[in-house]
Formats: sequence, structure tokens, C-alpha cells
Amino acid sequence: MKYLKMKTLYDKVLAREWIDWVENSSEGTRTELFHFIKKWLSKYKPKVLGDIGCGQGAFSRAASAKTKYFGIDPSQIILKHAKKLFSSPNKKFMIGDAYNIPLRKASVDALISIWVWSHLENPELAAKEMFRVLKSQGRFLIITANPETYKERKTFYKKYAIKGNLLTGIFDLGGGKTLTGTTLYLHTKEQITKAIKHAGFHINYIKRTGQAASSNKGLYLVIEGSK
Repeated sequence: MKYLKMKTLYDKVLAREWIDWVENSSEGTRTELFHFIKKWLSKYKPKVLGDIGCGQGAFSRAASAKTKYFGIDPSQIILKHAKKLFSSPNKKFMIGDAYNIPLRKASVDALISIWVWSHLENPELAAKEMFRVLKSQGRFLIITANPETYKERKTFYKKYAIKGNLLTGIFDLGGGKTLTGTTLYLHTKEQITKAIKHAGFHINYIKRTGQAASSNKGLYLVIEGSK
């Protein structure tokens, strides 16, 4: 069953800005999260892994060489870079999104979704789609914006507008670089966890991480669970 199509997350301008940022910066949070994800994958050793919102596929490097990796993203431009950077026989990059994962029912052992859920208008539909493709006893890891830090996050934008619970603006990366037309849905922690539980998942733990020097609350919410 195909649900809702995600609103455009990357236009051509934002896609190129994202590519430049990821490939030409040494931003610390990505390094921090990479090691966390690698440790998580090393613990569970999934044979088949789905990466929802994979971007250029950087987190595919955290998976074992024995893991069959499926990277899913809605941007053709960004996936082109993923295939160029991380092409290998056990890695496949596919067009799709959190509402329409191009994988069969109960076909993956683990799912990761990093920096995606804050861009979802409807988390419940995304959670149901994750539940569909994950095998019984399979694990998932979601890392998203910590709702406790929304006030601080607003200071990261050069300018922004809010309509309903959607913030749209120009994100200031520093050094004269920006991300244009970025989105942030201001979901509460309760709304996020409710969506996950309603899909049928069990949440094993929730914690905070990311740039403790910037925010003692942790800029990111880490949610780990199982089917």
C-alpha cells in the first residue's frame, strides 16, 4: 500500500548545498553520530539494513561488509553522488521516501533513519511503513531533532517562518554557507513516540545526544526499538 508522498525535501539548490556541506566540511555531529551508529550496527549485525533518508550514503560505511545495505532517498541528485562515492556489490541506492519504502514486506533486519523525522509531516504513516518492511524481532534506530531544543534551533536560521507546526527557513551553516528552504516540523516528543507505538513497535530506549557544548539537553533525540 502506498501512503502519502512526501513534500519535496530537496530542490536542486538545496540538494547541491547539502552535497557541498557534507562533502566539504568537518562538522562534528556527523562524526559523533557515525560512531554511535557503527557501534549499534556492530551489536546487532543485521544481514539486511535499510537506511531511510540516506543522503549521500555516508552511514553505509558504518555497516559491515557482510551486510546488504539499501539506501533510500527522494533526491535523484543526491543519490547520484551516493552511487559515485559508495558503490559496491552489497550496496544499493534507491529512490523512495519514509512513506514509500521500495522494499518488500518483512525484508530487512534493521532500519536506521537519521535526520529525517524532523522533516515528516505525518510520523504515523512513516512508522507504519517502517513496520511493514522490518522483519519480526527486527530493530530500528531513529535520530531526530530533540523537541526540547526547538527554541535553540531557531537561532540557527538566518531567517524563518512558521505556519502551523512547520518551520521553513534558511539554515546558517557558518562560513558563508547556508541550506536554503529547509524544513523542521515542530512535533512534540509525545507525538513522535505515540506514532511509533501506534505502528506496533516496542520502544527499547530514548536518549539525547549531540553537541553537548552547545546544548546541555542534547540537540538530537535517539529512539531505539524493535518489532
